[in-house]
Amino acid sequence: MGGYFTTLKEKTLNETFPFVKAKLHSGKKKTLDYLSSLYYSKRAPIEKYGEECEDIEKIWDGFVDAFVGTLHAQGGAGCASRAPCFSDGDDGKGGGTKEIETRNRRTARERVVTIGDLHGDLEQTKRAFRACHLTDSKDKWIGGKTTVVQVGDQLDRGPDEVAVMYFLERVAEEAERSGGELVRILGNHETLNIAGRFRYAQREGCADFTRWRDRQKIGMELKKMCFGSEKQMERRYRKKKQTNWCAYETGEKRHEKLPSWIREDDVHSINRWKAVCPGGEFTKRFFAGKNVAERVGSTLFVHAGVLEHHALYGLENINKDIREWASNAENPRGVPPSHVQSDQSIVWARDYAHTEEERCDCAKLLRALHFLPGVERVVVGHTIQKGGGGATAACDGKVLRVDVGMSRGCGGNTSEGVEILNDGEKITRMVDGQGRQPMTGVESRFQPIS
Repeated sequence: MGGYFTTLKEKTLNETFPFVKAKLHSGKKKTLDYLSSLYYSKRAPIEKYGEECEDIEKIWDGFVDAFVGTLHAQGGAGCASRAPCFSDGDDGKGGGTKEIETRNRRTARERVVTIGDLHGDLEQTKRAFRACHLTDSKDKWIGGKTTVVQVGDQLDRGPDEVAVMYFLERVAEEAERSGGELVRILGNHETLNIAGRFRYAQREGCADFTRWRDRQKIGMELKKMCFGSEKQMERRYRKKKQTNWCAYETGEKRHEKLPSWIREDDVHSINRWKAVCPGGEFTKRFFAGKNVAERVGSTLFVHAGVLEHHALYGLENINKDIREWASNAENPRGVPPSHVQSDQSIVWARDYAHTEEERCDCAKLLRALHFLPGVERVVVGHTIQKGGGGATAACDGKVLRVDVGMSRGCGGNTSEGVEILNDGEKITRMVDGQGRQPMTGVESRFQPIS
């Protein structure tokens, strides 16, 4: 390992430092001495040079995060320049994090697009975003002020889970800069993983969390060159109320004891659990600040289905309970809340998602809507719409079912999304290679748009 990092250091010195040096103010002194000290000084260079190296500190920290994040994202358009999620105090400016997004209700938008289950398939995910005119051929955001809601199940069944999460994070950042938004909600496969249940994960997907951990370690080694030891880094980030996005585990003893069902010789599952358990570094970045129910105008988005008892308990209460569980590093093996456990939970219910008419219980949907004033329709994923006909609607258009099985782990059907214009005035499918298409159950509302 030492020889590997020595080679990496030399390569970084030759290829990266000209870029870093160019970013420094021309009047800065000791630049070359500082760069050399990244490798040869036993003392943390940032402490040795103090305020004189404040610029290089920001550049180096951001560069390492971008370098490691781009590896996680499998190249392409790279990763987000900041990570917009779990934090207790940073203002979201420059290299830190924003506060957790807790609101689950947004006003109506002119254009809303919803995309179904992704299940660890990066290429099919990219195809869906392109089909909906959200990203261009280079996967950069072109959706303007569109609000996108991805209805969960980003994890499991595919090999690209890590890359999918970094792709979504980067697109969300680009959308925000353009006045748009990408909302990601949790599905049953995210909550299963947080609970340490990996029965739907592919072996290659678990192995990718080992690679994720190794890449994070590379980032930590690069940061040590500037900031010194891990303890020195921790103190520095804590003082600045920032998050080190190259951290790979909490380091707490309570995370050392594995759940009883994970074998001690299963390295990939162990690394996966340490990343995604409650309070784990991967969960803090991607899941702890997310909800299971989101509303945009008169449309409610949940992963599986909303029922009467969910509405009576309160959707924001459900969101709050799940956020608290996902972020609770004090009890990483704790029992998940009931909201994510039974077949009548908001991330598992299929009562009105079945394509067979006799199994679609619209009465349950109507009872739930009675206690959700202002909600006219519910969008769900979770249940693959059979027959290869894409997303469907049922119950007089009061439910839109958008899981089309696009991941190759779920059939590899054609990628698509559903476009909702002017709060439900027009609802159409947007299909990869086919453009806008009518949706079964809302044909009367379909109007082709150029």
